[in-house]
Amino acid sequence: MQWESLGFKDDPFRTQPITSYTLNLYTGNKEKLSQAEYALNTSNVNMVIEGDRGVGTTSFGNFLRFKAQEEGKYFTPMSEIKIEPYWNADTLLAAIIGSVVRTLELDYPSKVKDNKYFLEAKAIIGRITKTFRSFGLNGFGIGGSYGSSGSISQPLIMPTQMLAHHIEDLVKVVQSLGFKYGILIQLNNLDVGTVQDEERLRILLNVMRDYLQTPGTSWLLVGDTELRRFIAQKVDRVDDIVVFETEITALSEKEYLQLIDKRIQYFRTKAQVKLPVDKEVWLYLFRITRGRLRYIFGLLNRLFSALQLGVLTDRINIELARPVIKKFGQDRVKRHKLSGTEELILKAVVTNKDIQVNDLAKYINKSQTQVSRMLGNLHKYKLVTYKQKWRNRIYMPEIDAELAYSEIEN
Repeated sequence: MQWESLGFKDDPFRTQPITSYTLNLYTGNKEKLSQAEYALNTSNVNMVIEGDRGVGTTSFGNFLRFKAQEEGKYFTPMSEIKIEPYWNADTLLAAIIGSVVRTLELDYPSKVKDNKYFLEAKAIIGRITKTFRSFGLNGFGIGGSYGSSGSISQPLIMPTQMLAHHIEDLVKVVQSLGFKYGILIQLNNLDVGTVQDEERLRILLNVMRDYLQTPGTSWLLVGDTELRRFIAQKVDRVDDIVVFETEITALSEKEYLQLIDKRIQYFRTKAQVKLPVDKEVWLYLFRITRGRLRYIFGLLNRLFSALQLGVLTDRINIELARPVIKKFGQDRVKRHKLSGTEELILKAVVTNKDIQVNDLAKYINKSQTQVSRMLGNLHKYKLVTYKQKWRNRIYMPEIDAELAYSEIEN
């Protein structure tokens, strides 16, 4: 896709979250942002940010971090820490140190180059890198299937207490640079039962509890809508120190259209440039994805490529877009080679949107045991997801299934 030929300096709809350079593009959740910003007017804050995948939880956290840094309250690393499912506490602390060191070296090279605390932390990162290289990729489950086995091992980097001391020293470094509240760290991928196995996450958060109270550090814990419940029920030591929590929801249609307009204005090269996509297409994408921006932007770019916008067509309307989008979903579902019963169950989940196993079994007149087993397969294929409500699982379709079978009209 040649965005320059359409009058844009870059892709307006990258799926990456808000960065320190694109804060002005953030849209929505004004009241929640205001409350969270108020909570960050002090040090040692532990905040939980949760929401459905793709609605902007990472961008919400990034906006908070970079705005706080802009105002001189906190220093924050360039990127959030994406916790892999096999990490131990020492791996996590090492990743945090590495991210802080790299950002300091890039942003304040002359001010930190002779700082003994900075140099000691940088030397530690060099040692850790060698440890990982010598251990090899196999020990980190590369290419494996996490969740089906709990046998993943890791090298011991060094005792967590020693790593925590380096974080304390780095707090002194950033405070000497004028950031009065210290370091603000964002931990991502805390998606319970999907990215993270519940038991391993429980252990990790229990170990991390004391380090979450390190003087001069504040933490944003970012995950899906099960994260806060999980912490309250399974990790009471962490639950005790959470001082603020918020759930990020999808934008309203009005906010969504404002966001689109902001991005077009920001990336266009001339005032008269407009993106040749009809409003009905924008709204169709919004409704079929339930407002999940990451999926919308991904679908949009695939749509541009499939229809060769700017080459074979100069405008995309709903008549062109809808069958192409539906075929995207159908092609992805076909890859899994579903049985007839699995496809019947998947279509029923799409039709009902939110449904329990026993209700689904009655709906399609199949045994509950058979339906439960096949839902497990569909979940493994990432065609359905679920939320836990007490002892029951409420199943919902994933985006690919929605695209393939939904009858949403513009």
